[in-house]
Amino acid sequence: MAAVNISVADFTFSVTGEHFTAFIAKSGAFRDFLTDRTPDFHVLTSLDEAELLSSAEYSSRRVCYEISFEGIDCSYGRLGDGLYFDMKAPDRASTLVLVWTPGDTVVRCTVGRYSPSMARFGLWMALNMLCLPHGCAAIHSSVNVFKGSAAMFLGESGTGKSTHTRLLRERYPEMFLLNDDSPFVRVCGPGKVIVYGSPWSGKTPCYRQESYPLKAMVRLSQAPFNRIAALSPLQSIGALLPSAPPAFNYVDETSDMVCDFVSDVVSSSSIYHLECLPDVQAAELTFKTVFGDGK
Repeated sequence: MAAVNISVADFTFSVTGEHFTAFIAKSGAFRDFLTDRTPDFHVLTSLDEAELLSSAEYSSRRVCYEISFEGIDCSYGRLGDGLYFDMKAPDRASTLVLVWTPGDTVVRCTVGRYSPSMARFGLWMALNMLCLPHGCAAIHSSVNVFKGSAAMFLGESGTGKSTHTRLLRERYPEMFLLNDDSPFVRVCGPGKVIVYGSPWSGKTPCYRQESYPLKAMVRLSQAPFNRIAALSPLQSIGALLPSAPPAFNYVDETSDMVCDFVSDVVSSSSIYHLECLPDVQAAELTFKTVFGDGK
């Protein structure tokens, strides 16, 4: 079975399946992430869709989390002794199901016809499943790099992450964007947290195969003033947890992994809360707090 190898967060993933590999080949987002390294993990497209969907095991699955986007209905939960994630096409012509046993190095997927949106999100979910037991996950954020260190900006959609990182880059031209939606964060040892670019960057095409040590995380909220404050460890967990892949919080095994991951990041990082206006003064306040005088 033909496979494509991609490298994300210094892990290598072997991906099979006609529609997955075609999506990777056509998407410029993956160009710099292709590799010939020996795989650490496998996304194996080998399950018969009709057979799985008609099975008693699938019929009795336990749905723990549901979400919809672009007309695609998704759910996550328990399937037999393992976990599953499924995506139903808007026309219901196909269902993409990922099946995984926590800690296993293989995510098994159904064979079928998948839209680019299903392939993109399905791969993102599969990689997060495989990375999570190893202290690594995608974090919903926008990331700027300044003099070899990364600053991550967290917040719900619409809070101004992209605007704030743009204002920072305009004010400080040495700064550049690493990723604008879904960088991967990996705990590589005590006190060592690395931020990686990825093939997923939301509406801003920024697909850098680069990595930098984490300088700080900043959670944004809109306000009629500019104010920044360092968070306590407990507050930091509350700031970071909503930006981790949300489905994992609804099943005990993956919830425990997320909690361990978040705790490890928090114990090794500076995390702030920025209440701000979308203006250059907010960018200057952030820069002074996170990077000092910039030297």
